Amino acid sequence: MQPIPPHDDKIALHQLRHQAVRDLAWCCFSAPMMNELPGTLITILPVDNHSLWPWLQALDQQPQKLLDHLSQIKSTRLGIYYEALWHFYFANHPEWELLHHNLQIDRNGITLGAFDFLCRRGDEYWHIETAVKFYLSNATNPLAAHDWKYWVGPEGKDRLDLKLNHLRQHQLPLHQTDEARLQLTKRYPTVNTWQTGLCMQGYLFSPARHQHQPAFGHIKHGRGHWWPISELLQDASSTASQRWLALDRQQWLSPAQRTREDEVLTTEQLAEKLLREITETERPLLIAAMNKTNDTNQRDLWTESARIFVVPDDWLDHSVRPGNA
Repeated sequence: MQPIPPHDDKIALHQLRHQAVRDLAWCCFSAPMMNELPGTLITILPVDNHSLWPWLQALDQQPQKLLDHLSQIKSTRLGIYYEALWHFYFANHPEWELLHHNLQIDRNGITLGAFDFLCRRGDEYWHIETAVKFYLSNATNPLAAHDWKYWVGPEGKDRLDLKLNHLRQHQLPLHQTDEARLQLTKRYPTVNTWQTGLCMQGYLFSPARHQHQPAFGHIKHGRGHWWPISELLQDASSTASQRWLALDRQQWLSPAQRTREDEVLTTEQLAEKLLREITETERPLLIAAMNKTNDTNQRDLWTESARIFVVPDDWLDHSVRPGNA
């Protein structure tokens, strides 16, 4: 593996000092996972809106409102954290008015589902669903990888095709059920039309040294590679100058950054950590290659240049494939 060069981020998220604000900015600017969802008439969000940058910079100067909002989260699940970031956005950005969050729809005591967000923007009324996902391709070649069923979660479960089908068949059409129509009419009697939006972001990881892309995947979505641990350790041994960071789940959204060299790992330290943790847990570990740059005050800053899922050597044998889900 050659030393990983710095990348040119379209939006310099590392200019923001606070992790939570960087994560919110990532939500605002990161490309959606899919550029369309066939079989639906939904709008794919977010749209490229650089007018948000001054608002985010001001929030970075005074982040307490966002931090207080996030402190109310009782769950450690990344999806809950991601949804909370969008909750803050819809509730606080001046272009939007949050009407309701997680409005549950029932039928005869059975829950049909819940609207993630009901919002108003100008004269438009929106039902918006949100999801953040991380999938690895277990396809044998790039052509096969076009099929959604060959993209699975890091632990070999949670296939992309199953998630998208659930969105198409259950979550996104929820407002078309009689029960939902009744609830919406009762709460918002003057609203005749609800637009439906999907904000599904995350990262797709191709096998090492290859580039895979699912059908209808957005060309600019977050991406990386996955490596079996033995292959990564063999290749990384030739790049002693590279620095690394193991990413906790709450750090999976925005590109990682650190301000001190002792916070990043040498290749030798990374090898020790991978051997210890993956051997003990038999679970994949997400790492970031870190490169030294300077911030706007010319201080040293270590920023993410690539991210890699390191998996057990037998991960491919145990990942969910079509027919054994």
